Parts: sequence; structure tokens; C-alpha cells
Amino acid sequence: MLRNLNVLFVLLLIAGCAELGLAPADTFDKKLAYAYGVHTAVVKATTSALDAKTLKSTDAEQVASLSAQSRTLLDGALAASKTGDITTANGKLLLATNILEQLQAYLRSKQNGS
Repeated sequence: MLRNLNVLFVLLLIAGCAELGLAPADTFDKKLAYAYGVHTAVVKATTSALDAKTLKSTDAEQVASLSAQSRTLLDGALAASKTGDITTANGKLLLATNILEQLQAYLRSKQNGS
């Protein structure tokens, strides 16, 4: 029961700032920081879902792989922004954010028993 509550808490955490009444990120740095936070939440939610047995280990491995790829993209976005290549930075950030949003949706569906 406690594990299920932990999973639920983490999933609620990654539901998004807008749902919590917080203003969406409006600068590249804020969007990047938010995306890193979502990445961390996805990793924690995956571990919690695996512990709670709402996620199979093979599925958790796939989520972990995609999560690692999103982290690589986030790191690449940060590096590109530091060199002044804002187009590349924004592209990598957008791609990473899209991956993380899909992972969030997938983890929420597993919490709901799908």
C-alpha cells in the first residue's frame, strides 16, 4: 500500500506545473531546469512502479533507456546553449521534453492498471 502511495505521489509530481497552478517556464533556462526535474521524477516513478509491481522489469528497462536518451538530449541542449547555438539547444530540449511527456503518460497508464 505504501509503495502504491509513493508511486501515486511521484506521478502527481510529474503531472506538470500548469496543473499545480504554477506559471509555465518562459525562458530556455527555466524550461531546461523543469525538464531536468521531470527527468528525475520519471526515474523515481519508474523505480516506484517497478517496486510496486505495476511495471514489468522489461518495461522498466525500456523506460530507463528512453529516460537516459532524454537526459543525453538535455545535456546536449545545455551544451549547445553554452556555445550560443540556440536553435540546436531548443531542438534538443523540445525532443527531450516530448520523450519525457510520453514516458509520463505511459507511467500514469501503468498506475491506472492499463
